Amino acid sequence: MTRFELDKNSYSRYLGRNFKFVIELEHSAFDSTYCFINDTKEIEIEGKVYQPYPFDLVLPAQTETQGTQIVMSNIQNIAANEIGKTIYTNENIILRLYFVNIESEITEKYSAGIFELQDVTITPESITGTINIRHNLEINIGSIRYNRQLFPNLFL
Repeated sequence: MTRFELDKNSYSRYLGRNFKFVIELEHSAFDSTYCFINDTKEIEIEGKVYQPYPFDLVLPAQTETQGTQIVMSNIQNIAANEIGKTIYTNENIILRLYFVNIESEITEKYSAGIFELQDVTITPESITGTINIRHNLEINIGSIRYNRQLFPNLFL
């Protein structure tokens, strides 16, 4: 499925496509990567089993400056216990966000980005955190040296 078909199907109410969000949570304090799908049944995609877990993405209003929030249910304190391990560490939880089409024969997964989970608040009912784009300012992406040999017309 191309990106055009994906966009077309996501805005159509008559095609019966069923898109779900899946997330992968990674942290050095976790025993393994946690894979969740916002659905009622588990699904296997590319060898990973995504467990059903209720969560919701809350987009900010245009007047808000705060980023997108993820709200996860705190069922039996399962997620709270794991996320609580990371509160006093010096690194954020890495959240990989995908959306999947679960009604096709082959489940397709599309990346929506890699984020960091910050400002986590744990209550008895829910876990709320802000997801921001992962900090990548320290990555060397190369540079161009402007000198007379490479760009002779620049120095006229």
